[in-house]
Amino acid sequence: MSVIIKCTRGTGDREGPSINDALIVTENDAVKRGKRWLDDPSQGAYYLTKKRTLKVPHKGASIIPRTWITVTDGKLGLSSQKLKVKGYTISITPASVWATIETEQYEEFSTT
Repeated sequence: MSVIIKCTRGTGDREGPSINDALIVTENDAVKRGKRWLDDPSQGAYYLTKKRTLKVPHKGASIIPRTWITVTDGKLGLSSQKLKVKGYTISITPASVWATIETEQYEEFSTT
């Protein structure tokens, strides 16, 4: 049995490579695998990855790694920018509680 789908980004002008894997047996499996390739820079996706470390006041429940946060920061030039959380730590001092968030920002490469 063979499952064939096309995975594309943007206007559809960037097609991903063929992925042959005996574990892909349903269309849903194929879509998930193709999406993972398109979304993951380590898999060769069409992204420039910027690593950012943010230090912010800790305000409650921690942010879970591998989730996405929306960040607006004029100094960094971010306006409602989606960043993927890679790590989250808390620093406690007698005067304050700070969170350090390690993130990745993905920007599509320009083809022009």
